[in-house]
Amino acid sequence: MKQVADGVFQIALTPRDGVNAWLVGDVLVDAGTKGMGKKVAKALAGRTVTAHAITHAHSDHVGGSAHVCSTLGVPFWCPAGDAAAAREGRWVVPQGRMHPVMSRTNGFPPVDVARELREGDEVAGFRVLDVPGHSPGHVAFFRESDRVLIGGDVFFNISLLTFRPGLREPLALPTVDPARNRDSMRRLADLEPAVACFGHGPPVTDAAPQLRAFVATLP
Repeated sequence: MKQVADGVFQIALTPRDGVNAWLVGDVLVDAGTKGMGKKVAKALAGRTVTAHAITHAHSDHVGGSAHVCSTLGVPFWCPAGDAAAAREGRWVVPQGRMHPVMSRTNGFPPVDVARELREGDEVAGFRVLDVPGHSPGHVAFFRESDRVLIGGDVFFNISLLTFRPGLREPLALPTVDPARNRDSMRRLADLEPAVACFGHGPPVTDAAPQLRAFVATLP
């Protein structure tokens, strides 16, 4: 694990930060795919974890959640707008846009939702923000005291084709509403985060000018 801010640790689940989970205080945020659950639990061995939350119910963020919650004996917290999908073990994708690869990997072990997260809730000193678009219920977590952002997939900070770092919009295929996600990108940029952490790609320090510059290029 790599510390990126006070009490915030990156758990890189693939090489070159392709998929990330985050330990925020005593709460794990995201858990990668089903096959990554064991790696997450191993990385957390010896640490105090009291709950597991996700940013959204796509299988590369919630796939490992059932294993993590069972192994660590912690409750599962999910954005309210994605809670039904998490309970059913299905990620949310745009109508009529299911790719054959996604159809084979669409399911994940269902998870019992102990708490539904909503705008303004508090998680380990972070405020929950509703930032829909990539999924209907996508949330981010923001700590105002030092302006640390856990942004999930509102932004990608990597190309999944070349693995080169760089801000970009999330993959179009699983994004339910790209225009709404751009609004969420603008909202997060307006927070002027000092540190921005992503579901895909390395974290960014001095993040505010980089996010501002990127959203200025959006349609």
